[in-house]
Amino acid sequence: MADNTVLLICAEDSSSERIESVCDQSTATITCASTNSLLDAVKLLQEDSFDLIITDLTLPDGKDLTVLKNLQQNAATTPILVLCHAAGRDAGVTAVRNGAFDFFCYEDPDASLLRSVESAIKDGRREAERKTAAERRINARFPVSLAISYQTLEQPILSGQGTSETLNVSSKGILFASNENFVIGQLVQVSLDWPAKLENQIPLKLVAEGRIVRNSGGQTAMTIEKYEFRTRRVKATAKA
Repeated sequence: MADNTVLLICAEDSSSERIESVCDQSTATITCASTNSLLDAVKLLQEDSFDLIITDLTLPDGKDLTVLKNLQQNAATTPILVLCHAAGRDAGVTAVRNGAFDFFCYEDPDASLLRSVESAIKDGRREAERKTAAERRINARFPVSLAISYQTLEQPILSGQGTSETLNVSSKGILFASNENFVIGQLVQVSLDWPAKLENQIPLKLVAEGRIVRNSGGQTAMTIEKYEFRTRRVKATAKA
């Protein structure tokens, strides 16, 4: 199993040693990088990525939300587990309300901290996988023939069916076959069944709006100014 990397930010060395000892008890492999200041932590985040950040809310160069916001700015997708004392529990709750994954009081047992660490790492990996899948779906280029429906949203009103020759959401363009007399600059909406499925199970439909930029020889090119994916129903196959 690949190492799970944790950035540990504690003002006291004894606290760092305790957290590292807890991480060593995990069934997963956890590698910790430690520092005792917010400034050094930001430098580390600019040089490398981590699966989890564990941080004190009171550091020599930052406190409470100042610590949290600086870390979020430099590691927007990394879960953050904040540490505080029981007397400062309210600061931990406030941090969670502002985007921290969870908080842990030093007075709580080590077993609770280990559960929080493992949960945060798993949640972070799931979120990263979800975003990666979403990016692949959005940026995918499909040089295949796909049935497409179109309708102009301004005069002259045209609607019908065509065939998409090239579809690339990331480059903001669609090329499709149609014999309609579209006007250059005309606003049009198109929809088509998306080849990829959400979570490999749920059928999707892409609905996009844009303007015609070219229309000749039975080929129409349009920009994509806005789009959205919608779930679509699949007609049940009739049983014999």
